[in-house]
Amino acid sequence: MEWLDKAWRDFKASADPDDLVAVSSPVLIAGSAATPIVAILALAYVPPLAKVTGLTHAAEACILFGIGGLLTYVAWYNRCRGTIGSLATLLDNAFYSAGLALAAASSHENTGIALAVIHGLMIVSFAARDYALTWLLSAVMTIPLLAIIVVMGPSLPVALVMLASLVMMHIVSQETRVKRDDRLRQLRLEQALGAADKLADESVQAALTTTLLTLGHFLHELRNYQTAIAANLEFVEAAGELEPGPSAALSEAQNAQRGQADLLRKTIEDLRGRSSGGTGTFLIRQALEEVQSADLGAKLVILGNVDFELHGNPEHFRVVMLNLTRNAVQAGARLIECSLRGEASGTALRLAVSDDGVGIVEEKRARLFDSFALSEKVGGSGLGLYLIRRYVELLGGSIRLGDEGTLPGATFVIRLPARALVPDGAEFADSQM
Repeated sequence: MEWLDKAWRDFKASADPDDLVAVSSPVLIAGSAATPIVAILALAYVPPLAKVTGLTHAAEACILFGIGGLLTYVAWYNRCRGTIGSLATLLDNAFYSAGLALAAASSHENTGIALAVIHGLMIVSFAARDYALTWLLSAVMTIPLLAIIVVMGPSLPVALVMLASLVMMHIVSQETRVKRDDRLRQLRLEQALGAADKLADESVQAALTTTLLTLGHFLHELRNYQTAIAANLEFVEAAGELEPGPSAALSEAQNAQRGQADLLRKTIEDLRGRSSGGTGTFLIRQALEEVQSADLGAKLVILGNVDFELHGNPEHFRVVMLNLTRNAVQAGARLIECSLRGEASGTALRLAVSDDGVGIVEEKRARLFDSFALSEKVGGSGLGLYLIRRYVELLGGSIRLGDEGTLPGATFVIRLPARALVPDGAEFADSQM
C-alpha cells in the first residue's frame, strides 16, 4: 500500500493540471472521441473499405474510445484535480490507446500497420508529451496493449510497430520527466533567490532605519551640548571684561559655535526633508537646473524642450540626480546628458542619464541595484545604486541600466509618473521630447 500510495502521488505530480485543462474543452473532447469512432465505423462497415480492412472488432474499439472520451470529460470537469479528476486523467489515454490498438490488431496486415502507426503517433504526441514517466502511467499504457497483442495475435509487423511505439512513448515520457524536473528546480531556485533578495532588502532597510535612528539620537544630543556650550560662552562674556587676547579668543569660539549650530540645524532639516513622504509637486527641469548649478566636476546638459510636473518629494529626486552624477564623475566622466522624453499619454516621463565615463562591465550589471553590490570605490559600501533605486521607487518610478545612450559610458533610464507641461495650443507628442 505504501508503494501504491507513492506511485499515485508521483503520477499526480507528473503533469500540470492547469496545462491539461487549458488544452481541453467539451467541444474538443467530443471531437477527439467522435472522430476515431466515425473513422473506425467507416473502415468496418462501409462495403468498399470493409473488404480491404477486414476490421472485425470495430464495436469494441468504438466503446473503448467512448469510455476514453467520457473519462477525459470527467477529468476536465474536475479540473484534473482530486481523486476522481486525477484517476480520469490516468485512464483516458489508456482507453484511447487500447481502442486504436484493438482496431489495428483486428484488421488485415496493411490496415493494421497503418492503424498501429497512428496509434504510436497518438501515444507519443499526447500521453508522452503531457505526462512525466511514472510507474502507474507505464502500467496502464503497457498492460492493455500487451494483452491485446497476446489475445488478438496480430501479424508480426503490426505487433512490432505497436511495441516500438510503446518503447518510444516511454523514452519521450522520460524526457518529459527530465524537462519537468529541470523546470521545477529552476522554479525553486528562482523562488529561493527571490526570498533571499527580499530578506536582504528587508535587512538593509532595518539596518538603514537603525542607522537613521542612531544618527538622529546623536544629532539630538549634540544639539543639547551645543546649547550648553553657547550658554557657557555667553556667561563668560557677561561675567566681566577680558583682556584683548582672551576676548578675541572668546569671540572666535562663539563664532565657531554659531557655525556649528547652523550646520547642525541644516543637517537635521536635510534629514527631515529626505525622510518625509513627499506630498508636494515640483518641476523636473527646475530640479535638474538646481543640480546643474552645483559643483559636480563635470558638465551637465539637459536635453528636451518640454518640462514635467512630478508629485513627490523634490529632495528625493535631487539625491538621485546628485548621486548619479557623482558616480559618473568617479567613473571618469566629464560630460553628462539628461534627456527628457514623455510617453504619448503625457502622464509618464522617461529620463535617460548618460555619461562619457568608463561604463559598467557586463558581469556587474545583473545585480547592479542590489544591496551591498560590489563598489568600484575604495572603501565603498555598495549601497549607492541601491539607495538610488529606493529613492526612485519612493517617487513611484523605476530605474534600469540601459544601452540606448548617445555617450559611450553608462546610461541609466528612469521612468517616473510625471505630467508633461505642454504649452497652450501645442499638441503633445512623443516626438516633441
